[in-house]
Amino acid sequence: MQPASQSANTEQPQNQIELKQKLAIDEAIISSVGDGLIITDKEAKILLMNPAASKMLRQDAKAVVGKDFIDTVPAADKNGTIISRDKRPILTVLSKGQSFTNHAANFYVRSDKSKFPAAITTSPIILSGEIIGSIITFRDITHEKEVDRMKTEFISLASHQLRTPLSAIRWFLEMLISGDAGPLNEEQAKFLKNINDSTIRMIALVNDLLNISRIESGRIMIEPKSTHLGNLLEELLREIKLKYQSKNQKVIVSYHPDLPKIHVDPNLIRAVYLNLLNNAIKYSPEGGEITVIISKKGDQIISQVSDNGFGIPKKEQHRVFEKFFRGSNIVKRVLDGTGLGLYLVKSIIESSNGKIWFQSEEGKGTTFWFSLPTKGILPKKGEVSINS
Repeated sequence: MQPASQSANTEQPQNQIELKQKLAIDEAIISSVGDGLIITDKEAKILLMNPAASKMLRQDAKAVVGKDFIDTVPAADKNGTIISRDKRPILTVLSKGQSFTNHAANFYVRSDKSKFPAAITTSPIILSGEIIGSIITFRDITHEKEVDRMKTEFISLASHQLRTPLSAIRWFLEMLISGDAGPLNEEQAKFLKNINDSTIRMIALVNDLLNISRIESGRIMIEPKSTHLGNLLEELLREIKLKYQSKNQKVIVSYHPDLPKIHVDPNLIRAVYLNLLNNAIKYSPEGGEITVIISKKGDQIISQVSDNGFGIPKKEQHRVFEKFFRGSNIVKRVLDGTGLGLYLVKSIIESSNGKIWFQSEEGKGTTFWFSLPTKGILPKKGEVSINS
């Protein structure tokens, strides 16, 4: 019978061989990954940088081991401003253990100070319930950004070229409808009205596409003025009064008499209210009720637009702010609609340093809230204003 000590000595080299094989496999996997991959300890010190990350960041993978990740790999926002240490997601991941994915694409700064847009995911490494480090994976999305830019420019160009003939068509239609070219019989008037209504919808679609492309490309100028949101809202409601009255709907407005003025671009915020109210009118039944409340909470002015309409199916609510999204429960009830309004609203609010959120229950209605800072926003140079 073989002694126990000899058996243990036989197993130990075998375990070491298996461990080395596993390490070799792990190293091969990490090295072959096309995305950049960086592993840190719980203090955000770099433990490993794979070849893809080394190439993208133009860093020496061996030289950075033991260095602080945040200092070694700076990140910048879309304006080129370096993101401060306390706002880097890795610190939240290491303290709370929650993964973080940045779809908006911040920029990583290379060793030669050049930048590239990166889609980044930061995840915790957890062992026995304790956070012992993090894994950062990222990829260079310069090509995707360039494709998006080209799409945006094409949409902008196409929309701009479509506006001129559509405006001419509507102008001539209005002349025909008013009888400038002679009297119309009942059937002719009906046909022309349908054509005119379709033209108006087409112009609205073109304007939405044009405004979205301008915002996405950063061409929209922001011209803040001291604005009383209550007055802005009441002026807008007078303009769309016929819309909600034609459906026998009731609009209730409430705001504090001492609501302070804030510095925002009134044209942009007007577009936000207009889209939210148009949706509430369009997607609420005859005799429905719409409520608009503006209040101050801390350093924010919060606007609320509620309706008792069709609501948004729960399984589709995560798509509400996507381009061209329309709820499956309304596409058959309301034929006209582009699915661009809420995307535009979200873009405007975020460009005004605000936030937007909602609650909805199918068959009972929807409430949207958006907040704007009382300190207002700074002006921004651009080429055009919204709807110009």
